[in-house]
Amino acid sequence: MIMKKIFGYILTAALLVPALAACHKDLDIIYDNKLTKSIMWQDPSDLEQSVPGIYDRLRDFFAANERNVFYIGEVRVGDYMWGPSLRDRVQDNFKIACRHSLMNPSNTIGWGAAYKAIDQANAVLAHAKECRATEADINKAYAHAYFVRAFTYFYAVRIWGEIPLNLLPVESTTQEECYPSQAKPEDVYNQIGLDIAAAEACGDVLGSEKYFGTKDALNMLKAEYALWMYTTRNGGDSYLTMAETALKAIGISSSKLLSDYSQVFSRTNRKNAEVIFALNNTATTAAGYQVYFCHTSNAIASAYRQKPVPISSTQWWHYSASFQQTLLDSKAAGDKRVDTNLGIGNYSADGKEISWCNKLLGDMSGSTVRFDNDLLYYRYAQAVMMDAELKYYQGKYSEANASLNIIAKRAYGKDNYYTSTAKEDVLNNIVKEYYLEFPAEGVIWWALIRTGKIWDMEPNSEIPGQTFATMREKNPNILLWPIPQSSLNKNPKLHQLNGWQ
Repeated sequence: MIMKKIFGYILTAALLVPALAACHKDLDIIYDNKLTKSIMWQDPSDLEQSVPGIYDRLRDFFAANERNVFYIGEVRVGDYMWGPSLRDRVQDNFKIACRHSLMNPSNTIGWGAAYKAIDQANAVLAHAKECRATEADINKAYAHAYFVRAFTYFYAVRIWGEIPLNLLPVESTTQEECYPSQAKPEDVYNQIGLDIAAAEACGDVLGSEKYFGTKDALNMLKAEYALWMYTTRNGGDSYLTMAETALKAIGISSSKLLSDYSQVFSRTNRKNAEVIFALNNTATTAAGYQVYFCHTSNAIASAYRQKPVPISSTQWWHYSASFQQTLLDSKAAGDKRVDTNLGIGNYSADGKEISWCNKLLGDMSGSTVRFDNDLLYYRYAQAVMMDAELKYYQGKYSEANASLNIIAKRAYGKDNYYTSTAKEDVLNNIVKEYYLEFPAEGVIWWALIRTGKIWDMEPNSEIPGQTFATMREKNPNILLWPIPQSSLNKNPKLHQLNGWQ
């Protein structure tokens, strides 16, 4: 009966939506309420169906080779971490990492998919009460909508800086939201904080399904937002208090981590105890950046294809030689994470050494990899690392080490691995563990910005001495992405960021 009703809605919507096609076609703020207001929000089943749709659209935002947590949250670190593949010597990350002169408005990602998720969340917030659902169900829908809207805006504002701030669903071509202007970043960050608070005000209603927002996922977002506001937006000590409250609610303990690091990324136990928030991917929907780490079949000796070398299309990049050595040095020191993060050996067809990243590769049971892995947006190890960061910012260096040593104990099997309480040592060790714990997860870039270490990075080794700090002298927005030219062309109210003109 429900499917029959949905079909009827879609058929009716197909007759009603053409008037909105111009908004859909000409703008990057995409009208996405396929079931229009007049026919969608009528009974409880409509609300029940709308919440999964928010997460489906959020997944779509990260479901492209060049638009996923890894690409927008780590690849830009540049030559320190990433270089050409060892065998084919090809490399595709140069356009956003190694040669910033090639990163320009014509070849960068767009925000349309992000606003689909935002628009769906806005629709739930605007119309949930019209569905004659119970107060409990409405409250739960609100909590999910506020969480996803905050989560999406938090990514978008950190990527582009000046973005439209739409808080109403796009339901008419005459709406301001159809041709929006960019908001001040301060206004977007403020709205994120309001949405987090609004989600919390709904109560403990988010549930335990890790493909949806949970209470711990909301607290992870709250903690990350608070640390970002303190470190990058001059937010003040109140944000440290906010982060502390969120992390205490999650609980910082070794019991939150799996004993075996490799099992965090298991395909058969995807929503394991360490995962806080993930989005379900299948072979047809997966965010496929892992293809960049795979080798062609003819490049690998037959005995090693898929055992252990991942086979797909040409490997585009891999860890730089220096970062690969960092991993190998850590393995020599007893680090049990390295085999998950690095595959290496004399497996090529000509007997030479090749390498790849073993993490999140997907199903390797066939002749080529099926990229059906889930991407992990939050896991408990991030909470532990953010707690170490928090204690560092608070000047509590021994306590920072205590949290850092939770991560180190699993990695090295030793208690009190880090002992120095010198301020510089504590910060350097925090950054070191971000690199060793989270490669290819999209976490490192944001941690480098929060800790200020990003300004020491040299993303382009071909220009000695060029760091993000020196590039900032010419482009104050060097850490942001330029507004895509396609978006500027579609909406005359938009303007390019200073420094990216």
